[in-house]
Amino acid sequence: MPRKAIQEDYEASLKLSFSRWESLYQYGGSDPFWSDGCNLNLVRNHIINYKRLITETMPPEQYPEIYFRETPPEVGRGYMARANEIRINAKAALEAYKANPDYKFILHYIDSLRPKDHWLDNIRRLINTVSGLEEAITHDDLVTMRRFENPVRDIGLLY
Repeated sequence: MPRKAIQEDYEASLKLSFSRWESLYQYGGSDPFWSDGCNLNLVRNHIINYKRLITETMPPEQYPEIYFRETPPEVGRGYMARANEIRINAKAALEAYKANPDYKFILHYIDSLRPKDHWLDNIRRLINTVSGLEEAITHDDLVTMRRFENPVRDIGLLY
């Protein structure tokens, strides 16, 4: 790849990383296992790396304008964008699960199902989802709560 194309690629990648960082910081991500803080710091490292690559491949007078933009700060690992919104949505999701007539029916009759019933795995998964969400709310585990903000999708496991 010609040197000019590589330099333009670094510039585009740097712009994309800044944009990604801003979006993650404001709106959060959807990573099911890592907090927004961890992902923000990962994107920050990408920004630092692209800046390093620019300094290694370009003379200072050719640095793109985006190079001079301040590198975002390191963020605490526990940072979560929309934290209050996630808490509200998680509590609403838990209420929706528990109010669902099919869920109530399942809880009432789960012990009478035969172990080989083909629906039993889905039923157990739904019950574990609800108990996991309840535990996440109790422990203020925002990453887990974020996974279950949409109860309609999971209740659909029954059908």
